[in-house]
Amino acid sequence: MTLQFRVHTSSLTRPIRPEQAERVKELLCSFGPLKAFSLNVDSQGNSKGYAFAEYLDPTLTDQAIAGLNGMQLGDKQLVVQLACANQTRHNTHLPNSASAIAGIDLSQGAGRATEILCLMNMVTEDELRSDEDYEEILEDVREECSKYGIVRSLEIPRPYDEHPVPGVGKVFVEFASTSDCQRAQAALTGRKFANRTVVTSYYDVDKYHNRQF
Repeated sequence: MTLQFRVHTSSLTRPIRPEQAERVKELLCSFGPLKAFSLNVDSQGNSKGYAFAEYLDPTLTDQAIAGLNGMQLGDKQLVVQLACANQTRHNTHLPNSASAIAGIDLSQGAGRATEILCLMNMVTEDELRSDEDYEEILEDVREECSKYGIVRSLEIPRPYDEHPVPGVGKVFVEFASTSDCQRAQAALTGRKFANRTVVTSYYDVDKYHNRQF
């Protein structure tokens, strides 16, 4: 299958850490399954500061650009745009795609819909450290998500001293049904929360219940 578009994501932190590369791919996958994701690296394995992605469905490209362009990733701002717009469209191969992958499993797309919705780019670590802000965020998220179905549970991992806590910065919402979760995903993707664009993806039910964030 030949795709017409590629997405160029620049302004990645250099050298990029594995978890940052996975975060970029996760953000892209929230809009649909990827055909390929290529992080360009030098001979030492360090990021050159940009990546390329192709969607299985090329019509998703504009949605990804609208939702991700300008988003903050750590202390950097993502620039997401069509790659090689001035080149002929029959040249759809990713540059150095075989050697540019930095430990990322390209076979994993956004996955099937589940009862668990993961919301990203909604909260900061500073907001989560404040008990008052944390309770307010919990209430706001539960109230908003309840508009689309029954919310069974809600998890927002918080930072703990200087110890790394998996899932910090993400919001996990368990709905009573997959259809409820799909309604919420459709409504919340691209929405603004505290002037940040919300990105969503489905999350594995077993991992959620085992608190593998």
